[in-house]
Amino acid sequence: MIRPKYVIEFLSENMRKTGNPLGMGNEKINTWWKETDIKNEGEWFFFTGMLYQLTPYIETVTRWLEKVENSRLQTLLSLSRYVPVSFSVLSMITPKDSRNEADRILRSIHSLLVKSGTDVYYLPELDFYSGILLYDLGDDDGFREHARFVAEKLSKAGVERIVTPDPHTTYALRKLYPEYTGMEFEVKSYIELIGEPKSRNHEEFVIHDPCYYGRYLEISDRIREVLNSAGVNYMDVVYSKKMTNCCGGPIEALSPKISKEIAKLRLEELGNSNIITFCPICLANLRRAGGNAVDFALVVGDGDR
Repeated sequence: MIRPKYVIEFLSENMRKTGNPLGMGNEKINTWWKETDIKNEGEWFFFTGMLYQLTPYIETVTRWLEKVENSRLQTLLSLSRYVPVSFSVLSMITPKDSRNEADRILRSIHSLLVKSGTDVYYLPELDFYSGILLYDLGDDDGFREHARFVAEKLSKAGVERIVTPDPHTTYALRKLYPEYTGMEFEVKSYIELIGEPKSRNHEEFVIHDPCYYGRYLEISDRIREVLNSAGVNYMDVVYSKKMTNCCGGPIEALSPKISKEIAKLRLEELGNSNIITFCPICLANLRRAGGNAVDFALVVGDGDR
């Protein structure tokens, strides 16, 4: 396992400098909206939380961490906090297909909201990383500082209602921000707001419920309502909904090897099947362990798989 101190110091320093855990400016990775007809005012602010945008790069870093885990090279992390991550280098070694897919998923989610009649708008200058990874790793002070920064920006801009694209961002803003910042917004996952999309996909999927949706936000039934209305063929496994098992994502920064083993165990539970999931971290982790997974938004939305 990689020493937690190294990882937390690296992430916290990057958060303070740039607002996201990899130290890259949001303007460099947040490009999905440039090919989308967005409104700059409305009822629901689309707050992406940058997780879909960051995940391809997180996977690149995770592959490197997997190689240095339990080796002397991990001490390089203690120095990396002083050296900014090179966006150009990360871009070169991060698969373009992964980056493009993340953008397609966000465009598809936005389109689903628009088609459902949700009065959604987007302002890239108000979209920030939620800080959830700091919370997951136990850096409460770092999370509180970042959450206050984000909440104050949103509050000063008059944002009251927020729609989110992933379970981590939803949980952070709905459950944690009121506790850590004293500021509260009405927060919904897009799954709770979209109407009855129609799927063009006739494959059968097995559902992997993300932990935050299944255990803590308890919207697994809503997920199945949308799948039913969309005509998606799916099946459940024994460990699903509130009893869902983890993809291994929360510890990938501390031990990529253990994280992958947890993902492999989850794949055994899911069977040798097409997997539909609702979280960029779950999607990446299950794929890294060899699973055939696809994001829900690309099954019921406009994006091509």
